[in-house]
Amino acid sequence: MIRVCPKCDVPLFILHFKDIEIDFCNHCQGLWLDADELEALMQQTGASTHDPLLKFQQQSGIQPNGRPHLCPRCDAALHEIQVSEMEGRAPARPLPAPLTLDKCPRGHGLWFDADELQQLLSMFPTETGTGRTIDYLNELFTTKSN
Repeated sequence: MIRVCPKCDVPLFILHFKDIEIDFCNHCQGLWLDADELEALMQQTGASTHDPLLKFQQQSGIQPNGRPHLCPRCDAALHEIQVSEMEGRAPARPLPAPLTLDKCPRGHGLWFDADELQQLLSMFPTETGTGRTIDYLNELFTTKSN
C-alpha cells in the first residue's frame, strides 16, 4: 500500500536515516513517524528518550470537526492531541502557540505538519540533547530541497 499524506492526499516520499524511515510529504512538508520512530530518531542522534515530555504519546486525543485526516497506514481518522510544556520547566525555546499533533487512534504513529517536529523537540530541555536531532532534521530537509 502506498502511504498518502493525510493533509494533501498525495503519495509520501520515504526518507531513510540509518534504520529509521521518515515518510515525508513534499507538497506540505509534513512527516509521518510510525510508532516508536520518534524515540528511535532521537536515540540515533544522541538525544535522551527518557524525558517525561514524551508521555504526550499516551494521550487518547479527540477527532477534530470537519474533514478527517486519515492515517497513512490504516486510513483511520487521525485524532488531535495537545502537547503542553512540562510545568515548572522552561522549554529550550518558547512556543509561539500551543502544539497540536495528529495521532492514529490505533497506535500506528504520529503526523507532524511542517516544522511541528522541530517545535516539539525544542520543548525539551537542552540537556536532553534534542538540539542534535533538530540540527539533523534541518540539515536533512535543507539538503533534500536543494
